[in-house]
Amino acid sequence: MPSLSQWLWLVLFLVLLAQPWRTMMVASDGDAQMHWSVGDWMLEHKQIIHHDEFSHTRTGAPIISKEWLSELLFAVAGRAGGLFGLSALAALVIATTFALLHWRLVRDGNDLLIATALTLLAAWAACMHWMARPHVFSFLMMLLWHECVRRVDRGARPWLLTAVMALWVNLHGGFLAGFLVLGAYWLGAVRDAAKLRQLSGAALLCAGAVLLNPSGWRLPWHNLQFLHSEFLVNWLAEYASMDFQSREARGFLAWLAILFVTLAWRRPRLTSSASLVLVSWTAFALYSRRNIPLMVILTAPIIAPALSEAVGERWRALSQRLGGDKHGWPVVATLACAGVLCVAHPTELPRERWPVAAVQYIQQHPTEFNGRMFNDYVWGGYLLKALPEQRVFVDGRTDFYGEALIRNYVAMTELQTNWLATLERYDARWTLLPRRSRLNQALAELPAWRCAYTDEVAEIYRRLP
Repeated sequence: MPSLSQWLWLVLFLVLLAQPWRTMMVASDGDAQMHWSVGDWMLEHKQIIHHDEFSHTRTGAPIISKEWLSELLFAVAGRAGGLFGLSALAALVIATTFALLHWRLVRDGNDLLIATALTLLAAWAACMHWMARPHVFSFLMMLLWHECVRRVDRGARPWLLTAVMALWVNLHGGFLAGFLVLGAYWLGAVRDAAKLRQLSGAALLCAGAVLLNPSGWRLPWHNLQFLHSEFLVNWLAEYASMDFQSREARGFLAWLAILFVTLAWRRPRLTSSASLVLVSWTAFALYSRRNIPLMVILTAPIIAPALSEAVGERWRALSQRLGGDKHGWPVVATLACAGVLCVAHPTELPRERWPVAAVQYIQQHPTEFNGRMFNDYVWGGYLLKALPEQRVFVDGRTDFYGEALIRNYVAMTELQTNWLATLERYDARWTLLPRRSRLNQALAELPAWRCAYTDEVAEIYRRLP
């Protein structure tokens, strides 16, 4: 029989491949198809992308390739299985992350049932950010990184930690979060000269590993510049703090509750480094919802020992019966493959949220849509894949387009005083926007524009010759 960690991996993997999860992971925004399109371009041209090939607003502008490796992986998955392939890859990474978290908690000597309950609670808290995008690799990398940092803190050599950073920096821009964790351990060791030297050497090696990417030093500088832009960070909803009145906040609230109850009830003796990680990442998670999955992954090993100590020997006999065999991977792998290969998994974007019918109309009347398009930001990534012959105005690569262009986009969609001049400056000949967009209402009043298509989701306006 497989171990409980292996069963947990299988259950998470199959649940994420079932409805509604597999559609939610690719339909939450357009970025899943945007990354697929970028990866497809690299596969087709057999090179890493360095200049923009998809927009008419920044054609040929230099690109910082901060997620090229994960985009290649998503492109391979997309070519193999379409949208379902994207979901399958994301499900594989997410299930592996939380199965490894469970395995780590058990290996550290925690009670099996406590480890299982904490892992499921962590998954519940983190699931609101489960999407088929490169950031899911940061979940797995943070888990591996934290384990390597702990080993270095105990005196191990930092080579494995350096290798993890070299991989992480090519998978996702979230690698900077790893240095925050390493910094917490560094501050926690300020009174131990030997440990401080060990961690300082590890930090220098990892800083060198960051340069092992196609953009070199420009990648970390680019990420820091983006985070420094108050306008862009505040404009993106995923960087906002959690709305605690929403349903998706319940898992995070439950995690905060168990965290505070553990600290108040058991009063565990934490090391300085563990305390700094717990406090800092709780603050980061409260500040931005993007940090919640990383926070639960980092704090689960901190509170698990206190909870395991609380239950003592109460469930030990049951835990031993549920332990299973660590060599049970062939069983769960066979079941997972059967679920992927033998069961139909149709995956399509919901037509009530995405301009599927409008895109079909454009494809059926190509001569009517010459010139530059102005499109909705959220739909940009979808249009890269659905209308590859048309260059978009904007898509989900906010850091690439920059603050100036995003401000212009906001000016047009919110009908600020300069909206019409901005629209003319970009020489937009037709628009594809949500039906209830205020810009559609304004264009309807202009004699130079007319509505070419409308449905319940989208409207297309064309500028008359």
